[in-house]
Amino acid sequence: MEGFNHTITPDPEVLAIIVTCTEFARLEDGRFQVKLDQRLESPLAERTEKVLGELGGKWDRQQSCMVLPRGIDPDRVIEQLLEQGSVTVTATLAFSV
Repeated sequence: MEGFNHTITPDPEVLAIIVTCTEFARLEDGRFQVKLDQRLESPLAERTEKVLGELGGKWDRQQSCMVLPRGIDPDRVIEQLLEQGSVTVTATLAFSV
C-alpha cells in the first residue's frame, strides 16, 4: 500500500457553504454524515460536493447525504480551512497486479 498527501483548496464560496450551510452529524461507526442546505443552486452544490468527495466523502442513497470516512473530522477540517485556506488529507492506494 502506498500513501500520498492531497491538498484541497476550495474557492471562497464553497468554503463559506462548508462553514455556514452544512450540517455534520457523527454516526455510530465514527464516520460523519454531511447534509447540505437544499436551497443551494446546482453549480455551487456540485462544487461543494466535489470538495467533500476530495475529502473522501461518498454519497449514501439510504441516508440521502454525503458520508465522510473515519479519520476525517469536520471540525478540524473547517478549522484548517479557515486558518490556511486549504486542507491536506492523506490517502492510501493499494496496487494489485
